[in-house]
This record gives sequence, C-alpha cells and structure tokens, in this order.
Amino acid sequence: MTSSRSAWHISLIYMVVATLWILFSDKVLLWMGVEAITQQRLQTIKGLLFVVVTGALLFYSTRHHLRGRQQQEQALRHSEERFDLALLGSNDGVWDWNMVSGELYFSDRCKLILGHPPEFNMNQQDTWLKHLHPEDRLSLQAELRRHIRGETGRLDHVHRIRRRDGFYSWVQARGQAVRNAQGRAIRMVGIVCDVTQQKLDNERLQQAAVVFDSTNEGVVVSDSRNRITNVNNAFCRITGYTHDEVVGQKPDLLKSGWHDELFYREMWEALVHSGSWQGEIWNRRKDGEIYPQWQAINTVKDSTGKLTHYVAVFSDISVLKQSRQEIDFLAHHDPLTRLPNRLLLTERLTNALVRAKRREQRLGLIFIDLDRFKTVNDSLGHTAGDELLRQVAKRMSRLCREEDTLARLGGDEFVMLVENLAETDDITPIAQRLQRGFARPFDINGQLIHLSVSLGMSIFPEDGQEGGELLTNADAAVTQAKQNGRNTYAYYTQALTDNARLQMSLQADLHQAIKLHQLHVFYQPQIDMHSGRVIALEALVRWQHPQRGLIPPAEFLPVAQHVGLLIPIDEYVLQQACLQMRQWLDAGYPLTCVAVNMSGSTLERGEVVNNVKKALAGANLSAAHLELELTESEVMQQDDRCIDTLDALRGMGVRLSIDDFGTGYSSLLRLKRLPVDTLKIDRGFINDLPGSANDSAISRAIIALGQSLQMSIVAEGIETQAQHDLLREMKCDVGQGYLYSKPQDVTTITAYLHDHFSDELK
Repeated sequence: MTSSRSAWHISLIYMVVATLWILFSDKVLLWMGVEAITQQRLQTIKGLLFVVVTGALLFYSTRHHLRGRQQQEQALRHSEERFDLALLGSNDGVWDWNMVSGELYFSDRCKLILGHPPEFNMNQQDTWLKHLHPEDRLSLQAELRRHIRGETGRLDHVHRIRRRDGFYSWVQARGQAVRNAQGRAIRMVGIVCDVTQQKLDNERLQQAAVVFDSTNEGVVVSDSRNRITNVNNAFCRITGYTHDEVVGQKPDLLKSGWHDELFYREMWEALVHSGSWQGEIWNRRKDGEIYPQWQAINTVKDSTGKLTHYVAVFSDISVLKQSRQEIDFLAHHDPLTRLPNRLLLTERLTNALVRAKRREQRLGLIFIDLDRFKTVNDSLGHTAGDELLRQVAKRMSRLCREEDTLARLGGDEFVMLVENLAETDDITPIAQRLQRGFARPFDINGQLIHLSVSLGMSIFPEDGQEGGELLTNADAAVTQAKQNGRNTYAYYTQALTDNARLQMSLQADLHQAIKLHQLHVFYQPQIDMHSGRVIALEALVRWQHPQRGLIPPAEFLPVAQHVGLLIPIDEYVLQQACLQMRQWLDAGYPLTCVAVNMSGSTLERGEVVNNVKKALAGANLSAAHLELELTESEVMQQDDRCIDTLDALRGMGVRLSIDDFGTGYSSLLRLKRLPVDTLKIDRGFINDLPGSANDSAISRAIIALGQSLQMSIVAEGIETQAQHDLLREMKCDVGQGYLYSKPQDVTTITAYLHDHFSDELK
C-alpha cells in the first residue's frame, strides 16, 4: 500500500466517526430531555468523549499502519542485506545510471575495481567510457546502443578499464535498462566484476591448449584407473591412432612386446614412490611398426594429495637412432664409397694381427693407388670424379674375398687387408685379379674411362710386426710401383725403407736449407742456333748440402713439393734471377731474358702475379726481360683459372714458355688458348738424334706446330754438333744443352758471358 492510500484510509475513518457523532450525539441529549445546564455539561462531556474516542481511533489506526510499515522496512532491510551479502560474495560492484539526469552511481566495490578508495567521490564526469581502453570503446558503445534500442535483452560485455594507477583491469559489465510506459530507456542498473585473473587464466589455458596440440611431443592424459582421457595431435601423428580410437582405452594398447614384466613393474614402482618415471621404451604403431620413444610419466594429485591423473610425454627417437647409427657408420666408413675408412681399417688390422700371431699365419696389405686419377678428375670435373671413385670401389669390392677388408684412405688411395695367407706369394694372385678388374673401362655419364692401378704390398711378419709399420711399408711399395711405370705391383723391400728414411731426412734438412740459404741459383745459356750468340739464360736451383754436397733438383724438388716448400723455393729463385739479370744488363750483356721455372703448385696456390710484380720492382727489371717456364703436364692439369693468371702475366709483358713439350697430354684447343710465347722440346726427343727417325719426326712436328702458332722453339739437352746441325736444319730457333755449357754458378757463368760478349763490350 502506498503512503497516499494509507493517509486517505485514516482520514476516511475519522470523517465517518466524526459525522456520526455530530449527527446523533445532540439528538440523543434532546431525546433524554435534560435541563439546559445539564445539557450544557453533557455536551462538554460529549465533546471530551469525542476527543477521547477519535483520539483512540486515531491511535489504533496509526499504530496499525506504522506496524505494517515497520514490517515492510524490516523485510526490505533483510532483502538489502541478502543482496549486499550476495554482491560481497560474488565480488561484484553495483552501478546505476540515470539516463534522464545523467547521474551515475558507483558502489564501493566499483570504486575499488577502478583503483579508488570507497570514500572517493566519483562525479558525473568520471564516466565509464572515459576509463575504457581505446581498443574496447567502440565495441562497448555498439553493444550499449543495441541494448538501449531494445535489440538485446540485457547488456553483457567484457572490456579493459583503466585504474587510477594507470594500469588496466579486465572487467565484465552486466546490466539491464529500466523503461517507461512508452518503452524508452530511462535508467540502467547493473553490476561489474573484475575478471582480470579469469582472463589471465583463460589465456594460460589457451596457450596450454595450443602447446598441447602443436608440440612435437606426444602427450597422453589418463585417469586414476589408467584410462586414456585425452591425447594431442602429436600422439595421433606418431602412433597412427585417432583421438576417438584411444580415449577410454588403456595405454598398453601400444605395447610392442619387447619388454618383459619386470620392466613395467619397475616403471610403476617408480611412479608410486617418486611420482615420475622416464626412460626409453619401444612401442607399436597402429600399422604394426615397432619404434623407440623417450617417455616421461608424471602423476597428478589434487589439493588433498589424492591421485587424479597420469600425464605421459614422449618423443619418437627412431630418426635420432638412425642418425646415431649413421654417425657411427660415417665415423668408421668413407661417406663417398661407403667403404671402411682408416679408423676402421686400423681396428680390423689390429685384430687381424692378433689372430695371425695366435694362429702363426701371414696376412698382407695391398696399397692401391689409381694411376692418373687427378688428370681424369680435373678434366671431367669433381662430380664425375666422385662417381668414378664409387664405381671403382664397387668393382674392387666384388673382387675381394669375404674375409678381406677393402678400405679407402682418402683421395684415390685404397687399401686391402688380406688374411689367412699360407705363403707370401699367395697375395700375388689377388693383386693380379685386382689389376685385371681394371681392364674394362668405367662408364661415367656415357663416357668410357680407362683406368689402371699401381699396387704396393707388405706381408706380416716379414715386412713388419705392427699395423702402422705394415701400412707405411705398403705405401712405400706403391711408390716404387709408380716409379716402375705404373699399372704394375711391387713388394716391399729394405731398399724402399732406406729410400723412405732418406726422403724423411731430406724433408727435415730442406727446411733448414731455406733458412740457412743453402739453395743456390745456377744458370745455363740458351743459344740462337743460327747466329750462335747467347740470347738468354735459364735459372736452375741447386742445393749445396753441408754433408752430401751438391744435390740435383730432381732429387729434392719432389720432396719440397711433398712438404709444401715448392712455392717459397720458386719465389726465392724468381727474386735472385731478376736481381742477377739486372746486374748483367747493367754490365752491358745484350741478353733478351732470363727464364725461371714455375711449378704447378705455385701457379695453383701461389700469389704469382703479385710475386712477379714484387720481384721485378725489387730488381728494377722490365717484364720483357723475364720468361716463366711451366711444364706441359702441369699446365694441362690446371683448370681454366690458370689461364686468367697467365693472361695477367702476359698482359704485364712477361714471356711464357711450356717446358718438356711432347711428354704430356696436350689438347691443341687448350694450347691455342694459352698465351704462350715459347715451346721447349723435351730432351727425351733430342737424345737419339739424328739416329732415331721417330724422334726426328716428332721434333720436326713440334717445330712446325710452334711455328704455325707463331711461337719460338727451344730444344733442350743438345750435346752433340750433329744434333745442333739437324735441329738448325729443321729451323729450330734456340738450343740449350751441354754442347754449349753446363749449368754454372753466378761467378762462372758471368765469366762465360764476359768472354762470349768480349768483342761487343770493347
């Protein structure tokens, strides 16, 4: 009942009672017929009685009304208390927006959510929209407009709100509009709650879900009864099972059968005592394939310590195991040919020696070196060279006995370990079988390649007691085989050991020779075969050993190349020759140039152009007075980069010469491309002149070839007048040899030049 209706109710009762009293009280007095004085007194008493009666009625009516109001207020207070307790329990705040007046009300909890104390007075300007995150403002405004228009039954929106400290909190605002009779929203009341922690928890759950489904490790979640409740995508990918196929099943459907009961019992005991287990386990995929996996299992307990779940995380390590096997294989095998490498050969040789000593048997090593493989590799390219090595390895493997070991040491060098030899000669048929195996050519991309091998053999116990000694001796034997003309085999002998020791001694002494300036440059004149005049000199290096005397270049230059000293020797000879040529020119000798040998190693790896510039500048010598000689075989073994180097030298004005021409495998097309000025006929074609018709024809052909290419021709090794006369008749340009002069030291050759040019110097 409203307050207006209550007031009218009390007034109506009073009016009815008062009217009845006025209408009937006086009539009652008249009806009684009392005197006037008595009537007057009775009227007074009647008035007082009216006041008492009406007062009593007013009292009881007011008391009844107030009691009802009190009960309503008490019920309202109880309701408000329950509402406040509910809000307090839900941690929500109340907001009230009078849309007509614009007045806003925020409860204390609302203020706390915004970071304000409860006593803070939030005026109308501190609106909700003012504190919204800029990215959330448009969406909330759109949602609010939709609700005000009546398109939604209630407002429910999650957004970020800026606190007083400047940080943002996630809140959920819910409310509903109060509408007038016309349906227009005039007020909106709602609640707001802080959902920052819930938002963070949801994000963590989403991240965990993404990790769960995107990780490469398989994950299995099972309940306390060990029934699978969930698996991730990686589990399905690794095992081949789908999610629905395994949920409700036990993980033992993956058992491979490779582990005994003790394995699983120990695993469960670890889970019970420590709550976790990890290790390698073999399982079975859906298609039946058995594979290894590394697995970690952990138990999950609730707040009371009760077991609720098991979580297993595993990774498929089959690829890792294959990689380990491959790494182990490559550690003991050659990656190109898949043959055993030096390490595995050494292990097998050591074990074979133990067996041979115990059984008093012989064993042998065959050192196999492919003849001229570098030439094939350089001409066809490394890819073709690799394919050739693979085919060679396959062919030789088929020629091996089952108990033998064929290994590749590197490059074109192979070794065969042959066991169970009764006699030393038993290894000979095996070596011959290997050589016959190379009779057929190798087909490399449609091109047939003919190849031969040089073999060196050492036998236990005659040629050594240890594996390293036998391998070294077999290497020495193959060197002897190569020196014997290649495509043959040689046994190890003591003479080879002596030669190897000599080579090692020379290697050590050669390092000292360079430091102690024991290398000397000798010179041999080159003669114009038509005028007889000296026109040039060739610089030749000699080693004056303190104990062994003068060592020829043919003996120590191969050693220098083996130990990497050929380049500094070439540079030393170049510098000395340029300085000496400058002195001879200053002395007035009319020489055209000095010829200096340049090795293939220097051309390939040395700083040729820079070193030549430095040597010429240091001697103040013109490039036209220098000629660089390269042997035919070394020029042809180089790739096209050497042509660029030779072009650069030729562009400087340096003369270029091909030495020992006719002994290599020249390509006329390649020779045409080389910027060469001179061809030198090898002494091997001069020695038997004029008696050899073949050498005569070859020499004539070389001279004709050089002339057609507009090159100068030099004949080496001329020792007789008959050779001189024949070559001059063939129109050879220049001669060099003992007929004119042996190589001499600087002092002697200078005296020779002085005598030769004496008439011109006067």
